Amino acid sequence: MTPALLDNVTHRHLRIHTDRSAAHGDARQSCLALPAEFRQLQAHFPIVFQLVDGNAGFQPVALFGLEEGQNLFLTPTGWDAPVMPMALQRDPFMIGRAPDDTLQLHIDLASPRIVRPDEGEVGTALFMPHGGFSDYLDHIVQLMEHLHAHAQQLPVFIEALTRHQLLEPFVIDIETPSGEQGRLTGLFTVNEERLAALPGAALETLAREGHLLPIYMQIASLAQLPVLLERASRR
Repeated sequence: MTPALLDNVTHRHLRIHTDRSAAHGDARQSCLALPAEFRQLQAHFPIVFQLVDGNAGFQPVALFGLEEGQNLFLTPTGWDAPVMPMALQRDPFMIGRAPDDTLQLHIDLASPRIVRPDEGEVGTALFMPHGGFSDYLDHIVQLMEHLHAHAQQLPVFIEALTRHQLLEPFVIDIETPSGEQGRLTGLFTVNEERLAALPGAALETLAREGHLLPIYMQIASLAQLPVLLERASRR
């Protein structure tokens, strides 16, 4: 990763591959899913929790495949779903902070989404000829603002789940077309029985804090697991 502060002088000619393909970094099994997105994402992807390195605890992800590097929503013609998690849309951009703690837009210059000089004028421009933002960059700025704002709420959501001990491990059993058995592990989901057994006051607090809806949306998203398995069998 080679992050750089984006500016309209240094990067005035920079162009981005906006199509979705393995060559541009989209061959990934999962990506971060934020609670504010669960309502839209649950109709298309299983949402599960994974333990992340360090002290960050649990992280919700949208599951795209059953093994590392597999994205069953990638096709030769692009992205095969009507929605896409914000964390996937943002590539190759990221949020940085200035010395005065204000937010800044950075870009990963090592990303495969960066159009290389030998590729000509393909891709989407970031800046207009006179230096103003392109429509695409305006969209990215709005996306990053939303992504950052919603990401700030994620630790509170995870704390509520762990405080009530609502997360439990589960596995996905896989059978390949050749009949081989496999198992996807390291995943967690909300324990429905434990959720239903919570006292009324605890449920009321979860609802008031905005956590109950994404909890139910995560549970509902598991209906997409058979769909994901069926996609895998077609491959």
